[in-house]
Amino acid sequence: MTAPRPPAPAAPRVELLCVGSELLAGQVNTHVGAIGRRLLAAGLRLSRESTLPDDEAALGLAIKGALARCDALIVCGGLGPTFDDVTREAAASALGLRLVYRPRIFDRIRARFARLRLRTAAENKRQAFVLAGARVLANKTGTAPGQLLSIPPQPPGSPSALRRTLVLLPGPYHELSPMFEGQVLPFLKKTYARSTRTEELLLHLTGIPESLADEKLRRLVGQARPGLSFTILSSPGQVDFHAYVSAPTAARAAASLRKVRAAALAAVGAHVLWEGERPVEKVLADELGRRRLTLAVAESCTGGMVGAALTNVPGSSAFFRGSVTPYANDLKASLLGVSPATIARHGSVSVPCCREMAEGVRRLAGASVGLAVTGIAGPAGGTPAKPVGTVFVGIAGPGSRFKAHKLRLGGGRSGVRGRATVRALQLVLQAL
Repeated sequence: MTAPRPPAPAAPRVELLCVGSELLAGQVNTHVGAIGRRLLAAGLRLSRESTLPDDEAALGLAIKGALARCDALIVCGGLGPTFDDVTREAAASALGLRLVYRPRIFDRIRARFARLRLRTAAENKRQAFVLAGARVLANKTGTAPGQLLSIPPQPPGSPSALRRTLVLLPGPYHELSPMFEGQVLPFLKKTYARSTRTEELLLHLTGIPESLADEKLRRLVGQARPGLSFTILSSPGQVDFHAYVSAPTAARAAASLRKVRAAALAAVGAHVLWEGERPVEKVLADELGRRRLTLAVAESCTGGMVGAALTNVPGSSAFFRGSVTPYANDLKASLLGVSPATIARHGSVSVPCCREMAEGVRRLAGASVGLAVTGIAGPAGGTPAKPVGTVFVGIAGPGSRFKAHKLRLGGGRSGVRGRATVRALQLVLQAL
């Protein structure tokens, strides 16, 4: 008689607790998606996320409750120097631990302020207190160090139970992100996913709504199981499809991912603009560099957002000649050479005006490619022929090559401008 197969071990449970009264008053919380995606890529998964105000008693109860049910708890926020930064105290209370003063931490804080020629406030000393037994996580972009505490199994000596982990991270993402990537994620993977190898596929789709992408990918997504998961996320101007494959070896994970990629491309390959984690502006920058081309931008309704995205790319001076924001029609004429007759006959939101803007900025900047964006962001200014959300994107290339795209975008004023920015960058990439 065949012995019954032992049950598969339960997947490690990782929870996220975001701290900050501002998060409950309308500030967008970007930590959940960013940390969740990085955990998935490491073979782990968020099982729960909570957001709490800066309340020491409530935080203490939440931390104690989470550690009773999960393997690892990540707490973001509340490590600053001010009166409402109470995460350290709440964690100490929840675990029955004391906070230990680390003089070297305060020395580093004072040295940082000295380099900036700023006085160190007495309140900053609070940031040098650490949970007894915790490992200090260096913060290279701010003053608040993180903390990582490994909690022994309960009851003590239990051979089967995993050690629990409490991680305290600062709230600002530019401080949290490198700390999480470089110090926390490797520890969590080694502790809870040592025998798992994970491969990730990320396809950026354009020209297709999220609902239709879901329909085309439904057969593939229906194969989800432990070790194979999918997400479809819509953002301004694009749809992102993620697939995560986990296996005991890197070779098996890679082989499974190749099959997933082939199935995904068979379903939506015509809409894939690029793959991988890079944002569209970085992909465009790399392509312009590879082709030794330069780009100049004339944007009206987006008000400089396209240029801002491009200059976020390190080394953008190698491919980006510059941008002009001729919001007023007389500036379109004086700066870019747009004919007043063109505007009088067709309007500033039109293919002819967009063409003259693109060709004008290309000529003005001496660029290989000229990009123009003009549209009606709203809430006023629309007409039956050109309703709010009508945007024209024009691309002028070498010689007399020109391509215009008419877009109909939604999402209110900010949504139209954001989507127009992303679509403009995508369309230049497609044109190349």
